[in-house]
Amino acid sequence: MIDDTHPILSQPRFQPPENWDWSFRTLNGIKIRYGQPRSRKIYSAIVLILGGLGDFGEKYFEFCHDLESRNIKPIIIDLPGQGGSGRYLDNPHKRHSAGFDELLKDIHILVDEIVLSAAIDAEDNHKRLPMILFGHSMGGHLALRYLVEYNKTSRGQQIFCAAVMTAPMIKIKTFDPIPDFVTKLLVKFMALRPTAYVSGGSDWHEEFRNRTRIPNYYTHDPERGTLQNAFLLHPEYSHLATGSPTNKWLYDAVNSCLLLKKKDYLEKIDVPVFIALAGNDLRVSNKAKRKAASHIKNCELQELDGASHEILMEKDEYRSAFLDRFFTFLENNVFNKDDKGKSFIL
Repeated sequence: MIDDTHPILSQPRFQPPENWDWSFRTLNGIKIRYGQPRSRKIYSAIVLILGGLGDFGEKYFEFCHDLESRNIKPIIIDLPGQGGSGRYLDNPHKRHSAGFDELLKDIHILVDEIVLSAAIDAEDNHKRLPMILFGHSMGGHLALRYLVEYNKTSRGQQIFCAAVMTAPMIKIKTFDPIPDFVTKLLVKFMALRPTAYVSGGSDWHEEFRNRTRIPNYYTHDPERGTLQNAFLLHPEYSHLATGSPTNKWLYDAVNSCLLLKKKDYLEKIDVPVFIALAGNDLRVSNKAKRKAASHIKNCELQELDGASHEILMEKDEYRSAFLDRFFTFLENNVFNKDDKGKSFIL
């Protein structure tokens, strides 16, 4: 239990929503943590949240409260290898990878077993609530791939009817000025030492997020900017920490990003997509995001000039602008449909 005197973690907005429950599902030998509120509340929709590299679900509690205030049920999956989920290596700080293809298979199993069940309409069990996929950074990358490769049930029914991404990882910003073929050769060479940290990488430590020495690298908000450290320095949450990625993660990430550039790949997405760009993003390429958005048939783009990478952790000026557009997007593309976006279960 968090001490109610803790200056950050005791704030209601950073506490879990009422009746929040964490559960686990083991896939391929890795325990995957997922969370959702367990209550009899009547919801109008479901939002599945996939976080960014090294994220843990507790960082998204404030967003969960935003969703709950609109009668939208949040479900969080901690990606394998980070947060409250199991790790791939003995060193729990190393953000390793078993391949993005395997990661997507795991996500699809969890969607099939957990999200689809949670979306059954409490007022009519023949219907399913509209489901929206949300992803930040790496989670946004996975969301795009999921929409292309997996967004159908075994009976061919569409799963997610819309998707929203903040600062999706289309291309890692470090590689922006480097030709793709050079980048591919570089990460292939690095992957000869697959479990080693990327250059300059390390275990998590108290100054981990400040290691760039660049002010406002993640956010301009003084309280939200300290939230990650507040959790990881607390004895109840220290197990959530991950440090830098390994060379194998980088290799897999680069190759997965290159897949997004393949001819007619993103054109296969057939649901409305809303992408928010952080104007001052130093983590992932905005140029690549704009180009990717131009290949998605129904895509809205919001550019938040001056915002840093973690839009949901930003100061209210940017965060509120995103949320206003987010809920308007849902209203225009989900809730204005017949029966408020609900569908019969096939």
